[in-house]
Amino acid sequence: MLSIAIKIYNAIAKYGSRAWDAIKAGAYSVYSAAKAAWQAGYWAFTKWLASNASALYAIYDALRAAGLID
Repeated sequence: MLSIAIKIYNAIAKYGSRAWDAIKAGAYSVYSAAKAAWQAGYWAFTKWLASNASALYAIYDALRAAGLID
């Protein structure tokens, strides 16, 4: 789970708005909460991902489908 969170973080850090667009398109139900956690900082985002496993996998799948995660 931690490795997935790191991949998500790295993809967002690398691709920026392109990653957020992919999350919005593929995991819309968690987009706002994820964006708010991201804006609160690294640890807030990591903690939010760890406590929201369904969001973690939805975001991972959205980023993967967009080709932003291997």
